[in-house]
Amino acid sequence: MQIQQSAYVLHSRPYKETSALVTFLTEDYGKINAVVRGVRGGRKPSAQKMAMLQPFQQVVIQWRERNQASDLFSIQELEMAALRFPLQGEANICGLYLNELLYRLLFPQVAIEGLVDDYQQALYQLSRTPQREQQAWALRQFEYQLLQYMGEGLQCELDYYQQPIDEDSEYFYYPQQGAILASQDKLRNGIALQGKCLLALARMHYEPDCLSSLKRLFRQVLALYLGNKPIMARELFAKGR
Repeated sequence: MQIQQSAYVLHSRPYKETSALVTFLTEDYGKINAVVRGVRGGRKPSAQKMAMLQPFQQVVIQWRERNQASDLFSIQELEMAALRFPLQGEANICGLYLNELLYRLLFPQVAIEGLVDDYQQALYQLSRTPQREQQAWALRQFEYQLLQYMGEGLQCELDYYQQPIDEDSEYFYYPQQGAILASQDKLRNGIALQGKCLLALARMHYEPDCLSSLKRLFRQVLALYLGNKPIMARELFAKGR
């Protein structure tokens, strides 16, 4: 049986003489790894295929379902689709950061309802604003949603003791535990942030004053799942400054 899906390229690298190993994000099959043949070699058809395998360009891919389980698909058809998000400068690096998170954190062939929509929304937000603060907010929203999809969502409306978060209070947030009022926390080793920042995240309400503390929060939380390997997009961003 032939399977057809719209997809986005998360990662690509050369494979053998004329092919590429590509990781796609699809709606019904989640993250898949596939061989795309005939994308290198200097010929015009190869260049056209390679042009389609660019980040933030929606494509339509087709492969044949196999009887035996396989972690690697062979793409038989590749076509350009309607959506394309032309990210430039820092917005492009932000988009690459999203791709890197998905590439490293998702399990292969596990579909997550709503993830592709949220990914497209994040790319749309990045493509619409040149402002660094708005771009950062788009990243924080996507990180929050991704952790929810992974079953590791942040508790932002109740504290560790199941009391409502007070927007006017200071908290220390501990990954995998939650927020503790600063006045009740003897250790004070968590990530310091205001209650209004946790509530802004839960309500998806933009608070410019919270961007710095939320960045620290997600960096520490995501490190639990990403391990010690550095995020390449962060290094690109640092070099570009």
